[in-house]
Parts: sequence; structure tokens; C-alpha cells
Amino acid sequence: MEPHMNYFAIGISSLIPLITGFIYYHPKTMGSAWMKANGFTKESISKGSKPIMFLVTLVTSFLLSMFFWAWVTGAGGVETSQVVAIDGHSYVTFQHGIVHGIIFTLLVLLPIFVSMKIFEMRSWSWAFVNIGYWSITSILMCGLLSGWR
Repeated sequence: MEPHMNYFAIGISSLIPLITGFIYYHPKTMGSAWMKANGFTKESISKGSKPIMFLVTLVTSFLLSMFFWAWVTGAGGVETSQVVAIDGHSYVTFQHGIVHGIIFTLLVLLPIFVSMKIFEMRSWSWAFVNIGYWSITSILMCGLLSGWR
């Protein structure tokens, strides 16, 4: 039995990258390190159409949310009607989603950003800033989608 898709949770999860980005990339958190690692200035990041940037980010965040929803719920091939395992462990928890986010970070994000760092000759600070943001974002998205099925 396929799980019922919670479009509201997916929609809310789609906002997490934007909200996390506003906090994470603020100059008083990691924004200054991010700008330095990329060689950006305040003037260079103020260029471009902000509404288009945020709209594209929201659309791609929705796609990422759909992927995470399918992954944390086991949609598409795994029996998901059992939300409590034989040992009593519930799979419908924020904590279970956190585990999915950590696994995604270690098995997907880390290899991608380290490879990009090496072949694009980027600094380690560039890699760590980006891995940090996407780790936090992925963990929060998976946590929300797992706990709010």
C-alpha cells in the first residue's frame, strides 16, 4: 500500500531551504565565510533578479521535497503500511527523518562537494560552508517529512 502523499507537508518542507538560507547565509552566521570562500562582495551578490532567484529556488526545493518524501516514506517499492516495526520502533518520527538526513549528507552530499572541491580547485572552506548548509537543510526537510506524514 502506497502512503498518502501529504502535499501540505511537502509544501512546508519546500520552504526550509529558503528559511535555512536566510539564517545560515546571514553575515552574522556563515554569510561572511561563504562570501569569502566564493570571492563575492556585497555588491556582486546584490545583482540579479531576486524574485526569479527565489521562485526557481522554491520550485527546485519542491522537487527535493518530493524526493525526500518518497525516500523517508519508502514510496515506490517498499511496504509502507507498517509504520511501527516488530520491535516497536516507529518510523513516523522527526528523529527517524534526521537519520535519513544524516545518511543523505554522508552518502550523497559529502562525496559531491568533496569531488567538486577537488576538481574545481575550490577551498576547503567553500566545501565546508556548502556541506554545512545542505546538511542542516536536508536533516530538517527529512525530519519534517518523516514526522508529518
